[in-house]
Amino acid sequence: MLKFAFAAFIAAAPLTAFAQTATPLPSPSPAVSPSASPSPSPSPTPLPTPLVLPPEAPPQILAVAINGPVFHSGDTFLARVITSTNVPAVELRVVGKVVRFDRIDFGIWQLSYKLPHIPRRYLRDYQAQIVAMNTVNVYVSRDITLSLR
Repeated sequence: MLKFAFAAFIAAAPLTAFAQTATPLPSPSPAVSPSASPSPSPSPTPLPTPLVLPPEAPPQILAVAINGPVFHSGDTFLARVITSTNVPAVELRVVGKVVRFDRIDFGIWQLSYKLPHIPRRYLRDYQAQIVAMNTVNVYVSRDITLSLR
């Protein structure tokens, strides 16, 4: 009799657990869960859609989103740039170093760069440029400041 009661309890437990997990799912509001967990995206606000332009039109940088204003040794620099669709390349230029962005889609560019160990004497603000170019060698740039601490 005890074995039968135990078997009945085990067989009923998954149904009870399933019934309990199904009921609470609709009750939490969707606005609470995103604010409770941090977003891995560099831009929590929506970015504009890329502007469709012909290839010979001057390129445009519509938006730049960076994951933070201050960076430390070992941090990952995340940036997303929205440009016009006639841009085949976007670069980050800092102190003579050039890093290319990866194209996610037409007009959507993303860069993820892990910073190396930075000696103390190099911890300061740096002026950088995000440069977008089109196929007829017309450039447009946006200045940003990167702070290394």
